[in-house]
Amino acid sequence: MRKLLIVSFLANVALTLVSLLVLPSEVAIHFGRGGMPDSWASNELNALLFLGIDLFIFIVFLVAPSLSLGLSPKWLSLPNKNYWLKEENRVVAQKKLAPLMTEFGIALFTFLFFVGLLTLEANLADPVSLNESTFFPIFIAFMLYTGYWCVKLVRVFRIPKNSTGV
Repeated sequence: MRKLLIVSFLANVALTLVSLLVLPSEVAIHFGRGGMPDSWASNELNALLFLGIDLFIFIVFLVAPSLSLGLSPKWLSLPNKNYWLKEENRVVAQKKLAPLMTEFGIALFTFLFFVGLLTLEANLADPVSLNESTFFPIFIAFMLYTGYWCVKLVRVFRIPKNSTGV
C-alpha cells in the first residue's frame, strides 16, 4: 500500500512536469461558475506551487503515523485519544493509523491527479474552460470517500471491548 502512495505522488509530480512543458506561459489556476477561469498565474509559479503542495502532502502522509508516537496528546485529534495515546497503547495506535493515512493519501493524490488532468485540459482549450460535468462527479466521489474514511477511522479507533476503558 505504501508503494501505491509513492506511485500516486510520483504520478502527480510527472503530471505537473508535463504541464510545465506543454502549457502556455500564463495558466488558469482557479475556475469559477460555469468553468470559467477567474485566477491566473505564470506556468512556472503554478508548477512550483503544485510541486510544493504535493511534496508537503506526501511528507505529511508518510510521517504522520510515526509522529503520533512522539507528540503530546494535546496536539493530536484521534477518536478515543485518551485511550489510544496512553503510552502502552501508542504502538498499536500507530499500527492502526499508518494504513489509514496511506489509504487516504492515495485517495487524495488520485483526486488531485484527476483535477490536474482537468486543469491541463482546460488550459489547452480555446477558450480556457474547466469541464464541470467531469469535475463535479470526481469531486462528489472524493467527498463520499472522505465520509466513508472518517467512519472507518472512528470504527478502527473504538476502545476494545476487553479494555477497562479510558
